[in-house]
Amino acid sequence: MGRQSICFWWCYQTVKVLVSAYACEPGKGSEPEVGWQWVQQIARFHETWVITRENNRLLIEQNFKSKSNPNLHFVYIDLPPWMRFWKKGRRGVHLYYYLWQIIAYRHAFALSKRVHFDLTHHITFINMYMGPWIALLPVPFVWGPIGANPDIPKQFYQLIGSSGIKDNRLRYAIRKISPLTDPMISLARKKAKLILTINEEVGSRLEETYATKSLSISQNAIDKEILAEKAKSFHYPLKILSVGQLVSIKGYRLSLAAFAKHLSVHPKSTLEIIGTGPQKNELVKFASELGVFKSVIFLGQISRDKVFQAMQEESNVFFFPSFEGAGMVVIEAMAKGLPVVCLDFGGPGEYVTEECGIKVALTKPEAVIQGLADALSRLASDPALYERLSAGAIKRVREHYLWDRVGDRLNALYEEVRAEEAGRVRG
Repeated sequence: MGRQSICFWWCYQTVKVLVSAYACEPGKGSEPEVGWQWVQQIARFHETWVITRENNRLLIEQNFKSKSNPNLHFVYIDLPPWMRFWKKGRRGVHLYYYLWQIIAYRHAFALSKRVHFDLTHHITFINMYMGPWIALLPVPFVWGPIGANPDIPKQFYQLIGSSGIKDNRLRYAIRKISPLTDPMISLARKKAKLILTINEEVGSRLEETYATKSLSISQNAIDKEILAEKAKSFHYPLKILSVGQLVSIKGYRLSLAAFAKHLSVHPKSTLEIIGTGPQKNELVKFASELGVFKSVIFLGQISRDKVFQAMQEESNVFFFPSFEGAGMVVIEAMAKGLPVVCLDFGGPGEYVTEECGIKVALTKPEAVIQGLADALSRLASDPALYERLSAGAIKRVREHYLWDRVGDRLNALYEEVRAEEAGRVRG
């Protein structure tokens, strides 16, 4: 069968996809939002069954009252109460997730006897160091997007605190040990017809054997309704915004140190920080030591709608010198027309280009702090640059980071996988 015949055959088949999405909740932001949006995009084109946590049912069913999709079917499962009494918040989440996958596989196997799936896809957690059990099903398998936060260079340990150093060392140990202790990782890599990675850096960590079937695709995007209608006009002084958990990998010590230098040149600027986390007291103390506490506002946790409101109406620069591998909030800020100041590193370093923000190379800590401060000061003193970057931020999101664009690309990739499989069977 030729390529055109295969594509014709594909278009008129009812394609059934089974998705494993541990994290999948609308309106929650972060990984639950990623899971929710990805299954919505898959169901635009295919009949889709989603295995997710029972804990996610309430928000999903509330959302379905206003946005029904006949292609989308949810299967809710969880560990029995006697196996999950010990899980509180983030405590034990990785062990719980691994056990949940085993239960999910058993349900998926039983479901596959009734529904003959054409494709399986493991989406969340977005983690390349825990193998997905759904790969065991005898169906073409797609894995990802997978990822992991990059290692923070040791010269920056002084700026992430003792808890950050422990976290970084733990990530490094997991990276080395997990392929030796979890055979499902190797099985998933071999079984996968396609491995999606959250960025090119993650793809480079895969063995050469799997490089030919891996490609980078953004795990994050936004709904087009969030996109601002027009760019922001320049206003002085700067109202700088940062959003995220108050944890070491977000680089808040870098933010405060750079803001202090910027403030010495532009003393009317303010920095608002939205989020909570274990570093709150430490960061408040650090701001006081730097003499900038009166110009820094810790707003705590607020609703997602209020975060968007702050981006749209109250702030004019997004400051995010994070070391993480993703960072959905960066795309959300760009969508609202905020020029971004970030590190040329990890996920933000890939999202942000010269058309929409200023990136600072990860060199020596002193140079990075000064570079971040200089970037803020450039935006405070160059209205033409500010307005060009604001317009560029909206343009970049419109062209690359809308969910429908992610869905279109994913559907094309599915088509390639299915066409290859059809050719193999007929060959």
